[in-house]
Amino acid sequence: MPHENTFAVIGRKFTKVGKVKDICMGGLAIEYIAGENSNQEAGRVDVFMTGHVFHLYNVPCEMIYDIEIHVPRVNNKYVKILTTKRCGVKFGELNEDEQAQLELFIESHTTALT
Repeated sequence: MPHENTFAVIGRKFTKVGKVKDICMGGLAIEYIAGENSNQEAGRVDVFMTGHVFHLYNVPCEMIYDIEIHVPRVNNKYVKILTTKRCGVKFGELNEDEQAQLELFIESHTTALT
């Protein structure tokens, strides 16, 4: 499980920005607030931490799932409803540098589940 300040940006036009909930050498999952353009394909992902130097940039990826996890019930037509979604991506082929950065990140900035 990644530390609290780990985020990812998914998509060529940065259509999904959210908190990383799970990460491994094969891919990651984020939770994000769905916007109007959030249905676009993944294609690439950036992973970064606020307050740290770590930034894994422009990694190829493929969307595995994109599901709603919380849809509030509001009966007021003047209130815009924000939907929380969870998205999972599988990393494409990583070069040696990207693999090394990701391994170091997982070792240094995640907590093992027991």
